Amino acid sequence: MIRKISFIFFLLAASWSLQAQLVNNVSINGSVVNSTSAEIHLLELAREGFQPIDTFKLDLNKGAAKQIFNFNLDVDHPDFYNLSLGANQYSIIILSPNDHLKISIDAKDPQNPMSISGSTETETYYNMVKGMQPYEKQKTALEDEYRKVQGTPVQDSVGQVLAAKYQKVEDERVAYLKKEMLNNPSLGGLVFMDVIKMGDNMDFYAKYAPAMMKKYPKNEFVKSIYTQYTSEKSKVRLTVGVQAPEIDLPSPDGTNIKLSSLRGNVVLIDFWASWCSPCRRANPHVVSAYNKYHAKGFEVYGVSLDKDRASWVKAIADDGLVWSQVSDLKYWQSEAGRAYGVGSIPHTVLIDGEGKIIAIGLRGASLDAKLKEIYGF
Repeated sequence: MIRKISFIFFLLAASWSLQAQLVNNVSINGSVVNSTSAEIHLLELAREGFQPIDTFKLDLNKGAAKQIFNFNLDVDHPDFYNLSLGANQYSIIILSPNDHLKISIDAKDPQNPMSISGSTETETYYNMVKGMQPYEKQKTALEDEYRKVQGTPVQDSVGQVLAAKYQKVEDERVAYLKKEMLNNPSLGGLVFMDVIKMGDNMDFYAKYAPAMMKKYPKNEFVKSIYTQYTSEKSKVRLTVGVQAPEIDLPSPDGTNIKLSSLRGNVVLIDFWASWCSPCRRANPHVVSAYNKYHAKGFEVYGVSLDKDRASWVKAIADDGLVWSQVSDLKYWQSEAGRAYGVGSIPHTVLIDGEGKIIAIGLRGASLDAKLKEIYGF
């Protein structure tokens, strides 16, 4: 009897010890300067977006002076978190069990922390951010050059040269990301997945998706990527020259609009969503292309991967998207998205008047160059 009680006590003690290890197993010790917020919030990423889990009070009277903040929390698998000062002032962090993150933030540029240590995942993510910056600067410079010649006699000739340079930089950026993401698979790489289109890079995802699933089996977003990959792998590949699958989905007013109803026109099928920041940033360029070529028979057919009708409709109005818009509001389970193998957005498919695919993945300067090739101006 004594031996039995001793054994039960041993099991309980082991259980208590395990629970003790899990309680507040992660710490965040940080500092912030130039804050105009009375609080800094710790948020955790869920399917519904970032959700607040803790708050630390700051002293507004200290103005630009350095302020110290700290959080303690339980983390049982690596995942995304966010240190938010409100609005667009936030720092992405990626926490793993037993991390002891130290981070220094300038509230004027919180997306580029001044220093980070104690969290390998977070450090890896920001190293990738820094690695991307030279490519982003080159792209911005080329976009600025293009704007200078817009509306001038040399727009077309100079624009073609700039478009070629832009594509070269983009190819180099994608190559950099692929190398980093394969050499050191990490959650931070998921942030850049819109750069590496799944449908066009299945050889990459054949290595990347299984490696991530093996390393992060509990992470919901990794599971989602792996599911998309396995689904994509089983599909017939959509390539240039192939007939584009029919899409027949509801518009905002509830009336279905078929893709085939636009037959006879060159159509840009634009997969996007109101919650997708890269999509929203790309929309003004699509509006510009539509305005330039619409009279010549150019149409845009917007397919949203939204799940909330009100957000979808508001984004259409806010961004001035006057062309056909459809959605089944099924998020990543969108029937059209699945048929076209959409693994990330924004994603575009350009089709000719007969409904055959001309190009896949065009946007920005590459879209301009293709439309100029088609319409001659």
